[in-house]
Amino acid sequence: MIRAALIDNLQKRFNAHVDLDNLHVSILDGFWVEGTGLRIWLPQQPDSSGQVSQYAQQHPEPWIAVGHMRFHVSWHIRPGMPIVIKVIHVDTVKVVLPPKEDRPHLSVNGKSSQVASQPQPAQQTQDQNSNSLLKMPRIEIKKIECNNATLLIERKQEPNKVKPPLDFELKKITLIPDGKGGPIAFTVDMINARPVGIIHTTGHFGPWVTGDTGALPVSGDYKFEHADLGTIKGIEGILSSTGSYSGTLGHINTQGTTKTPDFRLERVKKGTGVMLTTSFQAIVDGTNGNTWLNNVDATLGHTHFICKGQVLRADDVYPSTNGEKLKGHDIQLDVTMDRGRIEDILQIAADADQPFMTGSLGLQTKFHLPPGKESVWDKLMLDGQFHLTQARFSNPSMQGKIEQLSLRGQGKPGDVKTTDPTTIKSEMHGHFKLGGGTLLLPDLDYLVPGAEIVAHGKYGLQAGTLDFEGDARLDATLSKVIGGWKGFLLKPVDPLLRKNGAGLDVPIHVQGTRKQPKFGVDFDRLGKTQKPDNGTHDRSNSRAD
Repeated sequence: MIRAALIDNLQKRFNAHVDLDNLHVSILDGFWVEGTGLRIWLPQQPDSSGQVSQYAQQHPEPWIAVGHMRFHVSWHIRPGMPIVIKVIHVDTVKVVLPPKEDRPHLSVNGKSSQVASQPQPAQQTQDQNSNSLLKMPRIEIKKIECNNATLLIERKQEPNKVKPPLDFELKKITLIPDGKGGPIAFTVDMINARPVGIIHTTGHFGPWVTGDTGALPVSGDYKFEHADLGTIKGIEGILSSTGSYSGTLGHINTQGTTKTPDFRLERVKKGTGVMLTTSFQAIVDGTNGNTWLNNVDATLGHTHFICKGQVLRADDVYPSTNGEKLKGHDIQLDVTMDRGRIEDILQIAADADQPFMTGSLGLQTKFHLPPGKESVWDKLMLDGQFHLTQARFSNPSMQGKIEQLSLRGQGKPGDVKTTDPTTIKSEMHGHFKLGGGTLLLPDLDYLVPGAEIVAHGKYGLQAGTLDFEGDARLDATLSKVIGGWKGFLLKPVDPLLRKNGAGLDVPIHVQGTRKQPKFGVDFDRLGKTQKPDNGTHDRSNSRAD
């Protein structure tokens, strides 16, 4: 009788065929019930044309499978009163949902579907009435506790594009029905795949929307703890996040905050990263995991920036190659940094005790992080512009070169030995492109008092390599730059080296690394109009460092 009642309740609840392999009942202390092999099928319901869905025909496996369940019922069963099950314990559950287009429509406008409302044969109705005295009372379930559940959501396949199912591993689930068919309270503990961490969430979902999982109402709060960013190749740090969400499963409005105390690149030693905090508002499609970031307000150390964009599953963006499934996500953002510090940005990638430059930074950029197994800094792509002010190099040699450039550019060569180089501040602006771990600066404009450097070149992020060339345009003439009796002798040359409105225009280059930069003069370009470098011109014999 209990087995029949269970099957009957589930069939009415889901309007679907239900099987239960085994059911064992003990009556020593009330009814102890234990069952295995519970399976619930999606109904093979004909559509408006009378045809059964192709998905139901091609996928005969159950959409819900339960390995083991058990519960206890008191002996005290009173006529006309429901049988109360305080808790059902469930282990090893697998739920497979077909693509949205192939899910049967079990209800219309809140009313029962055609299958559910078909009139019963007269003989069947008569038999039910005659056996009403033997009919099992209604079962009322107070709580369901489930361990080790897997949710697979199949997706519509397209030509030349393989879409694997969405896979969710749920460690523990607690469900508390309201007993009236309304929203169900839940508590879920799950392990997130990437970054690996524990998600704890509580809330409500329902009432059940048959035929359209995406329309299922859902709301709640979450806590994401001990998320190891090291499981994302290229970065390090332990993230925590809290927030809330509401809406439907296909359109979840979520807001929350994150905190990562030691955010850094993977090669940077632990404890030398920078604090990263964010607050965000986003829309999440719970049926496929795609996310649209309406606003992310972030602070990295003392640097503030905002961004918006989207995080989409890779196989929703890129077609499959030779049937190979592309894993991961494609991230595209618009980033605006209104109050930044260059040292915060450099610190997360620094392998030294201090970043090689400090200063105020503002920038705007397109941020694109495609999927792939490469390190974040090898596949990250940026395209934007920046403005750096009050900049100072921490490397004494480099800052000393800047000091000499500024003082000589002002015609004060005699002050080089007496001026504190740290008082000389730089300003930079230009466009930039990052790809393959190399930062390209096609139109770098570098300013210090008395001089301007217009350059182009590239910077290797991980190795810190420098390769730039350009022109140093000084306010002072060559004779004033050199000073003394040597400068007096060079006065006849001054007119020859005036160019671009500067008193002196010197072609220069910067090579080496950020730790050991090498500055030099390109004598083959001295006094000549600069021509674009196609990468084939050998300047090794025409430079002086």
